[in-house]
Amino acid sequence: EQDVWIWTRRLERCKPMAQSVYNAPSSPLAWNGARKLRISRNGQPDATPQTYILVGGNLSARGESVSPGVLSAVSFSDNADASASVAATSGNSEAIDGRRLRLARWIADPENPLAMRSIVNRVWQGHFGVGIAANANNFGAKGAKPSHPDLLDYLAANFTDNGLTLKRLHKAIMQTAVYQRSSARPAAETWKTADPNNRLLSWFPRRRLTAEEIRDGILLITGELTERSGGLPIMPEINMEVALQPRMIQFSLAPAWQPSRMPHDRNCRTVFAYHVRGQADPFSELFNQPNPNESCEQRESAAVTPQMFTLLNSDQMTDRSIAFALRLERERDTAESRIHRAFQLAFGRAATAEEADRMQQYLADMTTYHRQTPAGTVTYPASITRSLVEEFSGRVFEYQEILPVFENYVPDRKPADVSPETRALADVCLLLMNGNEFFYVD
Repeated sequence: EQDVWIWTRRLERCKPMAQSVYNAPSSPLAWNGARKLRISRNGQPDATPQTYILVGGNLSARGESVSPGVLSAVSFSDNADASASVAATSGNSEAIDGRRLRLARWIADPENPLAMRSIVNRVWQGHFGVGIAANANNFGAKGAKPSHPDLLDYLAANFTDNGLTLKRLHKAIMQTAVYQRSSARPAAETWKTADPNNRLLSWFPRRRLTAEEIRDGILLITGELTERSGGLPIMPEINMEVALQPRMIQFSLAPAWQPSRMPHDRNCRTVFAYHVRGQADPFSELFNQPNPNESCEQRESAAVTPQMFTLLNSDQMTDRSIAFALRLERERDTAESRIHRAFQLAFGRAATAEEADRMQQYLADMTTYHRQTPAGTVTYPASITRSLVEEFSGRVFEYQEILPVFENYVPDRKPADVSPETRALADVCLLLMNGNEFFYVD
């Protein structure tokens, strides 16, 4: 039996593993000698599985038997047809297979008051920093009361009547007078006593761009953003020290992070970026991108010193500033016109006369500096030496991890690849990309 077990495990390593939903009678869980957990095929396939409340979360402590249903606190649940559409008590395999679909239809039903209000509240929170109901994760009686309940009802009804289109919902919110208000406080100081926290939105609550918006916005103004929808996840460039640092997984080292080989592949929108558990993108994490393993009710918007150092000195921002400068050189011929074009792209407005004069002087100073200071070259490693401790002997051994992507990697333009004049213009671009006017929505 031992030999059969060993060879069975070895054969299983060569078989494909399919991640799928198991629709069959539940199998009792018991100690199986540390062998692979297998699904029992001996039960009746058409039998309805029994689900129990597990007392204290203990798998072996079964409590009361329960059946599929919907939230009783939602008024929509009082509808007999709605409840029946989810509850599967007929005991046939067709009912078992359709329970998740019926639950999804119940959630997306236009008459469901909870789902639609929760969605529009989240969208509102994305634009104003705080939702109409402040507790987005506790959207109920125990959460914060809506500041504008009639508005919440209207947006939910409008969202439902127009086919649950998020794009139209965003457009409707952004075309309102309250969204287009200035972030400056009103001259009359009655708001200090009537609405000190601005819940009634007498002015637009100034907010910083999210981590994804920052990266996407920078790629957009530099002309590098690849506009696509869907597809495989991309591997953006991250800090090289973080990408190559050892990361333990199950008594071994995980492979090093390698970005996508071509610029048009790795410069897509951040929503398509691949997330590795235990290895966050340091740039996005620095700007408060939430942990994908946890539910985030509301993003933080902290301003800390490392953000400034990253925006001024990181390799990523240096590459983006050079790409920005190269775009300006392609689109404009003179230094003055390039500066005005840079302001239009970064801030959406024309530069004032004082700003243009100061930027031209700064451009001249940096041109002189870069003509006297050569730029260093940047190389990417094709392999990296790893060291581990042998489990039984305790001896340290080393091995070479091959990095195949970097063998034929197409990097972004580096300082050594462009002229001193371009590097000087890149410094101007870097200044603009560090401005509050770029990072904040006023």
